[in-house]
Amino acid sequence: MNKTFFTTHRISQICGVTMPTVINWIKQGKLAAHKTLGGHRRVEKTELIDFLKKHKIPLPDELFKEWICRILIVDDDKTVVSMLTNLINKKYSHCVISSAMDGFEAGRQVLSFKPDLIILDLRLPEVDGFEICRKLKSGPQTKHIKILAITGYHTEGTKKKILSYGADAYLPKPFDNKEFIENVGKILI
Repeated sequence: MNKTFFTTHRISQICGVTMPTVINWIKQGKLAAHKTLGGHRRVEKTELIDFLKKHKIPLPDELFKEWICRILIVDDDKTVVSMLTNLINKKYSHCVISSAMDGFEAGRQVLSFKPDLIILDLRLPEVDGFEICRKLKSGPQTKHIKILAITGYHTEGTKKKILSYGADAYLPKPFDNKEFIENVGKILI
């Protein structure tokens, strides 16, 4: 993700408050910021997004501009890959999408494509989604990657297991398109 910084003036516009209010949030430690050499406060985009989410302030579209996110869809069903790709492209045009049909290809893609989010089917040929999730979330270079686990073989045990392996969210198939996009949005933001 590209690092983007916001001024206190721009944050006041986004939140609909005065600049002194934003400065007070920073002084109180509610909003993380740093000072430039000239003494101006700057807030990194991810810190601002976290703050807005925590305080239930609507996220403006501009927070997504200039940010290219990478999504890897890992599913052995080409129809599912195509459907998910189309859904994501309609809502999140700033995302670059790649796909893998099995666990080994997913591993190669993680190294070369460097995804921010993996949409991971749990039943895959050769290496299943549980093992992929476990390895990614335990690796120092990959534990930051967000994972949305999906499966057509839902049980409460499956859900508990994949979440215990570190998946950020879980959806049983078939799922509602709106529910899928909402989950992707919550994970990306």
